[in-house]
Order: sequence, then C-alpha cells, then structure tokens
Amino acid sequence: MKIYRIFVSGVQKELKQERLAVKELILKNSLLKKYFNVFLFEDLPAKSRTASETYLKEVDDSDIYLGIFGLEYGREGADGLSPIESEFRMAVERDKEILVFLKGEDDPTRDTKLRNLINEIKKPDSGYVYKPFKSIPELKEHIFNSLVIFLEERGAIRKPLFDSMICRDATYKDINEKLVKDFLENRAIKRKVDVPKISIRDFLIKTIKVVKVEDGSLKPTNAAVLSFCDNPQDFIPQGTVKIARFKGTTRIEFIDSQELTGPFYKILDNVENFFRRNTRLASKIVEFKRVDIPEYPFEAIREGTVNAMAHRDYFRSGSNIQIDIFDDRIEITSPGGLLPGLDIKHLEGVHETRNKEICKIFHETKDMEKYGTGITKMKNWMKEHGLKPPIITQPGNFFRITFYGPGDKILDLVPNIPEERQVDLKKLGLNDRQVEALRLMVNEGKKFIIVEYCKLFEMNEKTARRDLKKLIEKDLVKKVGTTKKAYFKAK
Repeated sequence: MKIYRIFVSGVQKELKQERLAVKELILKNSLLKKYFNVFLFEDLPAKSRTASETYLKEVDDSDIYLGIFGLEYGREGADGLSPIESEFRMAVERDKEILVFLKGEDDPTRDTKLRNLINEIKKPDSGYVYKPFKSIPELKEHIFNSLVIFLEERGAIRKPLFDSMICRDATYKDINEKLVKDFLENRAIKRKVDVPKISIRDFLIKTIKVVKVEDGSLKPTNAAVLSFCDNPQDFIPQGTVKIARFKGTTRIEFIDSQELTGPFYKILDNVENFFRRNTRLASKIVEFKRVDIPEYPFEAIREGTVNAMAHRDYFRSGSNIQIDIFDDRIEITSPGGLLPGLDIKHLEGVHETRNKEICKIFHETKDMEKYGTGITKMKNWMKEHGLKPPIITQPGNFFRITFYGPGDKILDLVPNIPEERQVDLKKLGLNDRQVEALRLMVNEGKKFIIVEYCKLFEMNEKTARRDLKKLIEKDLVKKVGTTKKAYFKAK
C-alpha cells in the first residue's frame, strides 16, 4: 500500500494552529493515517542546510502540496518570493497534487502579493483545488474531503454509491405513499403510459428498487428518502437546497434568501417559485402582439437544478447545493467535482454519475435523459432565448454552471420569445386606438388620464371610457384612483 506524503505550506507564525490541525487530522483519522504522512517544517530539528533548501527538497519529495493561506505573504527571499510562493512554484513545476485552503476568502487586508497568487490559483482553467474556510473544524472537513477524493481518483479506496445505501435512521413508515402515487401519475403523463397496477410497495421494491428487504423489514435507501419522505432533511441534512437573490453582482447584500427542504419534486417547485419572484418579466407591444419576456428560460435553470441534485456528492455532509441569482447571472453550485476520467471541456454527450438511483428516479419522469443531453439542452434553451450558452467551471471540489442574463437589454430578446408568451391583441378584439394606447403604456410607461386619451385620439369622453374599460376587462390595464385625477396604466 502506497503512503502519500503531504507538504503543508503556510506562514508558520500566522497559521500555527491551522498547520497543527492538519497534522492532528492525519494522525487521528483512522482512514487518513493509513495512507498519508504529513510534513511540517517546524517538526524538523536544526540542520546545517538553509531553510529554503530544506523546504524545497521536502516539496520535491512530497505527493501533495497543501497550502493554507491567510493574510500574510511571508518574508521575501533574494528572488522576491516568499517561502509559500516558492513552495507553490516548485509544486507546479514538479506536477504535484495542489490543494489550497483560504482563510477569509475576500479579506481586503490580505497582502497584495498573496492576493495575486490566490487569483492565479482561482482561475477557472487552473485545475487547482481551493476552498475558503472560516474555522479550524471547517478546514479539517475540507481537507478530509479533498484527501478522500485524492484516494478515490487513484483507486486506493472505493466509496459505495450514497443513494443506493440504506438510510439507517429511517424506516418504511417515513415514506409518504401519497408522494409515490403523485410521482406515478406524473410518470404516466410524461411517459404516456398507464399507472402500473401494482402496489406502491412493489413498485418501490421491485421496479425502481429504492426500498430493500433486510432481516424481514423494509428499509428505504437514501434515494427513496430524498424523493418520497415529507422531511428528508431530518435524515439527510445535505439534501437542502439554498437559494438567494443578491443585490448587484457580488455576494454582499441579500435581497431574498431561502433554505428549501422537502422531497426533490417539492424543492423543484419551490425553486421555480423563488425564481419567478426574483427575476424580471418584461412586456412589450410588437406590432399587434403583447410579448411577455422572462429574463431567463426557466427550463434551463430547472435542468441545471435537476443535474445538481442528481450528480452532487452527498458524502459531503457539510455542503449544500447553492443557487445564487445576481443582476447579471444565475449560478448553480453543487458539492463534488467531476468524477475521475471526465473532462470539463468535453461533457456533452457524456453520462456518468455518482448517484445512479437518483438519476433513475428523474429518468422515470423524463426530468433527466439517460444519454448526457442535459448540457446540450441547456445550451439550446439559452440560445433560443437570445442568451449566451451557460459556462461550466469547477471551483475547487465544486461543480458550477453559470447562466448569464440579458442585463439592460431584456427587451432585445423579443424575437426569440415563443408563441405561447405572445398575445395577439387583434384576436382579443382590440381596435387600433387601444393597441396604440397599450403600446405607449407598456413600452414607454405612459399613464393616461381621460382628457389626454381624448386629445390623443381625437374622440369624445364616452368613447374613451369605453376603450379603456375594455382594456381593463382584458386584464391589460388597471385604473389607479377614483377621482377626476384617476389614471390608467399597464398591468
């Protein structure tokens, strides 16, 4: 059995406790101590060699460079580099596994040279693993997860599939059979088949095989709990999806946020509800049609959410799927990078997952295809909507898909809006005056009082009121106020 050597890099005085925490984690964890040795420079006795010679040789002899970066860059040598950057450069040159952990990710007091190094590491195409942390327990969790992935990628250990494992804290009584019934009805509609004439128990045990018989008792798997329990997060807290709307383009100020719990399909419905209230729906009158223009095609966002639910690493118990809505984009981030052997630049048409049972459940209702078409579908939906294709990145041990919106050019999306979002105003029985008035109210924000309407269209007050009454009846316009100063505006 190969023993892998870890070199810990970081300013010794500033990060003393963090450095010692790495050593403690390796020595006390029953799995990690079998596969790893850790090198801390402070453990070495005094030697005749210079410090720089010693640490660079240790980097060269190690398998993993583990950098812990705080605020300080460290004392610079004759070459203008601190030990942590020299160690990092050596690790890159020798093609070592590089793991970086950032204490206080965006702290403005961080040394400029260290900030530059971190920005290099954080580039989407760098291939380096990096994670921010706020506490030593969080640091330990991140390091543990990264080292387990390291061992998996080298075939040293093999984890069971999380979703096919029995959920030991749950019983069959925790399954809500009404949720299964609703699922079967949805499945029948989507697949254009009949609801199977078997019991719900047999469907779960024999057809999709997410409930197992053990010692004469029915035991739900994690996939069954996540899909068919009223409160899966009682057993699997990492099944929560966090969603937030931020002000502007950075994660500084919340406008709205929510932790979504419940079974998968309830979470998907709540994602849509949150999305609808936190993204824009513009309207425009084009010729004789009113066009409703959503900021994003929700189909693409839903597909991205389903993929996150199906492919995330549920062994990462301290992390949740995160959906972040900004002024210019939407990001869906899920714990767990790509499986070994997958290339982030060539994912279209590839179907491989760490959660086969969850994927099978989504396949049953056609919410997920079996042949890796999800990315292609998201690209097509965005393109058809007049937007750029989504961007896929892998920040650290996370997978992220980013959808960029139209910004201030939302009305430019009009040519790409499907027919179902277009209302033919002539078919509603509107005359040319009413269409033009509605165009002014919708496109230019015009508000009419009766006198203005009469003057613009050269008519009497009775006809004007009849025009506007019909626009109200068609739910296109509303009246504000009840006096002579009342005005009419688009809804």
